[in-house]
Amino acid sequence: MRDRPFPAPQGSSLEWREAHHWSDRRRLEGLIHQCFAAEHDARIHHFLPRLFGLWQAALPQAAVGLQRADAGPLFQERYLDVPAERRLSEHLGRVIGRDGLAEIGNLASRRHGLQRRLFLHLIDQLAGEGLEWVVFTALPTVASGIRRLGIDLLALQPADPARLGDDRAAWGRYYDRGPWVMAGDLQLARHRLRAAGLLPFPREAVHERLA
Repeated sequence: MRDRPFPAPQGSSLEWREAHHWSDRRRLEGLIHQCFAAEHDARIHHFLPRLFGLWQAALPQAAVGLQRADAGPLFQERYLDVPAERRLSEHLGRVIGRDGLAEIGNLASRRHGLQRRLFLHLIDQLAGEGLEWVVFTALPTVASGIRRLGIDLLALQPADPARLGDDRAAWGRYYDRGPWVMAGDLQLARHRLRAAGLLPFPREAVHERLA
């Protein structure tokens, strides 16, 4: 199943890649800022250390950020009473290591149909790096889109904006839509996506033809 194409020159393609150069990162940050302002009247100035995008030439069409838990505190932990790996371990009844955990955020796209492609690439990327679990804040629409890919999500607790203190004002209407802190098993997700034929691209092939 394919998304309807957005306007693009004949023969153009989408490329999944991480922003390693400052100019690419600035473009992704600009897209994130623009999308959150338009959709939620939010003023986003916090960006995760690693940013990935779906690119049409030099123009990003969708973006998402990543922070490894073993590299420092996670934004998601502002909502939690305990470290993320402990909360996840309590929920699952088994020990989850911090070195296999990451958070994603800064999700933005020029149209919602691109989020499906973005998640497919992201899951393949993170599972390929050896990460086991991901935590994130999701609106109901985003969580539903992920579940439609056949991926199970764990709802850990509501994302309470009161936990953000003075930073709450910058998020506009975002929390009016009831986001939750959620988690997903990356290795299981990639296995299911491969079994469903949704990950046909090898790691070295990152282009998708718009059709």
